[in-house]
Amino acid sequence: MDEKARRTRDLLASFYNTDSSASAATPASPASLARLSPTATAASPLDSINSTSFDPEIYMNVLVQQSNLESLLQRHVKMAAEIKNLDTDLQMLVYENYNKFISATDTIKRMKTNIVGMEANMEQLLAKFIYDLPTRLNKCIKTEAYADAVRFFTGAKPIFEAYGDTSFQECKKASEEAMDLVIQHLQEKLYSDAEPIEARAEAVVLLKQLNYPVDNLKSNLLEKLEDCLLNLQNEPTQASIVDISKTFRAYLIIFPDSERRLIELAQALFSNRYETVRENLKRRVSSTDLLTILRPVYTTALLTTRDIIRQHIATAFCHLQSEISDVLIRTYSTSNQKLEESQLQTTMETSKTKVSQGCIDLLQEFHHLIDGNTELLVKLRDLIIDWVQEGFQDFFQKLDRHFHFLSGRSKSFSQESSALEPVQIDKVPAALVLMLAQLCVYIEQTTIPKVTEELASSFSGGGARSYEYGPPFVPGEICRLYHSSGEKLLHHVGNILLSSVVTVTEILCSLDQYINMKTQKISKLLNKRFTTPVWTKESVISTVLKLCLKSLQEFVRLQTFNRSGFQQIQLDMEFLKNSLREFIDDEAAVSFLLKEV
Repeated sequence: MDEKARRTRDLLASFYNTDSSASAATPASPASLARLSPTATAASPLDSINSTSFDPEIYMNVLVQQSNLESLLQRHVKMAAEIKNLDTDLQMLVYENYNKFISATDTIKRMKTNIVGMEANMEQLLAKFIYDLPTRLNKCIKTEAYADAVRFFTGAKPIFEAYGDTSFQECKKASEEAMDLVIQHLQEKLYSDAEPIEARAEAVVLLKQLNYPVDNLKSNLLEKLEDCLLNLQNEPTQASIVDISKTFRAYLIIFPDSERRLIELAQALFSNRYETVRENLKRRVSSTDLLTILRPVYTTALLTTRDIIRQHIATAFCHLQSEISDVLIRTYSTSNQKLEESQLQTTMETSKTKVSQGCIDLLQEFHHLIDGNTELLVKLRDLIIDWVQEGFQDFFQKLDRHFHFLSGRSKSFSQESSALEPVQIDKVPAALVLMLAQLCVYIEQTTIPKVTEELASSFSGGGARSYEYGPPFVPGEICRLYHSSGEKLLHHVGNILLSSVVTVTEILCSLDQYINMKTQKISKLLNKRFTTPVWTKESVISTVLKLCLKSLQEFVRLQTFNRSGFQQIQLDMEFLKNSLREFIDDEAAVSFLLKEV
């Protein structure tokens, strides 16, 4: 290796952080090369030309020993071309890097010029913003935009901390005075009961951003609340339970970490309140005063009973709908398997029983509510009748939507379908959709007339709700709904069957095309004239297979006219048997195959 090449290699090695010590290693002598093991000689020298431990002397010695003159000349031409390509690539790399360096230098100069201008502009804008900050804060105070004032001041606070003793001293002083006024207004907003909860919570957040000790405010507010609760014992008419709950909710939103303290205050309030009532009842009280005490208790009990009964009725309808849905969902979950007619019939009968008998059971259960002798239930009789009728109206509408969901016509449903994945239309069996259509017809013709008759006989009256909403239960509307749903589901069954027939037709057309194509290929093979086979193993086996197919065709054709076709096949097989035994070792297999043919 000449000096120029060695220097170039060292420069590249140093640039790419490779070990250049291998290039300066002592060349190996032929004697040392001869002492190398055959494995090392064969594995490393010729294959390590691109490694860091490459030794050109060893490489050349091994190459001379293992190659003839023609191989060496070819290797020389190949290496000369590779060296020329490497030189060209290196030159292009140098040019590209040089251009990149020039472009980077220009970019750095341009960025430096722009940054210098930007720094000057930013300093001017910053100084202008700082000088205008007191004016901005005063405008925010006048417009009660306290959030903007806090944002402006917190943004300028690092500058005041760094340069507050310089020319910004007056601005800092004026800004701090304005922020003291902002803090005062935020405290007033926090203590004001007339302010909404959101405004008071925002005031606490802004005070925290200004690093104001909010814990002291929380303690003061809780003490104020405790004093107000203690005053309720002496002046019970000034506040109601609703007002107290709103106050507790406001304090919990403003100070989320004060939940435990608020619970203690509420427990103490009601304990003292009940103790006061108990002490008053021990004294002699006039009937008028007693009625005054019991009237709010009775009103509260009536409202509580009303809410409980309404929730009970709604929950009963939800459970009935869930039971019907479970039967249909189990049918849908097993729809991937082949549904037998007996299974569908059983599911159909179970669904009919659940719908019809479930509605009758609910009516009997609700009948106990309106027959009760309790005074509260008598007061709520008309409301209970309206709730029952509204419940049936809503129940049948939701059940209809659930049928469409299971059939795949609807992609979404309410709570009952949240546990199911969206139904894909092509996966819904036609038998299930047909069963849903039949169930719609049953509900229209049997269930709704029964429910209407029972409601008319046992739940007549009502009318507690406003007439502008119309009657709570409209059987004609429900019948029309299920009649329309039955027709839609039947039409959907037709679409499913039509799509399956179209799919089968497409498959049959594709299969016919495939069979025709394969038949044409076999016909071409059988019509081909065979030449003299080449006596190789593969050729003989291929020729035997072709001959067998040709003979089979001839046998089928000639068997219609005479028996000579089969005899010709036997002669051909006996002629090829000796030739096949020379190329195939398994003589028994050859004999068996030829006998089968």
